[in-house]
Amino acid sequence: MNKTRTLIALAAALLLAACAVTPEQRAAREAAQKKREQDLQVALAAQCDKETAQLMRQQFELSANPDASVQKSFRLRYVDKVSDPMFQACYKMAWQNYLARQELERMRYYDDWDDFYYPFRGPFRRPFCHYCW
Repeated sequence: MNKTRTLIALAAALLLAACAVTPEQRAAREAAQKKREQDLQVALAAQCDKETAQLMRQQFELSANPDASVQKSFRLRYVDKVSDPMFQACYKMAWQNYLARQELERMRYYDDWDDFYYPFRGPFRRPFCHYCW
């Protein structure tokens, strides 16, 4: 009895240790997430202005490797392009469009999932046209 408990505890500890994330893996995941976020920002900016998108990409690359001599002149151009009211409005609209598309995809996924469970809904039956409600 005591050996089985010890064996179960050891197996559980091994399972938890195998699933643990190392600091290197966590850092790699965070770096990949940051890269995806930056790529999204550049893609949304490219919908509005290609030159500003290129400046944003350069800004992300320069922030990783700062160089004081290049930084000042570049920073002035970057701030001038990004602070343009037309670019700001377009970028905001592109961001809202992206969020709406994500929400629509989420709704489509759950709508399909709901169709799978439709016969088990009991008194909450869907009308004949399930897009009507």
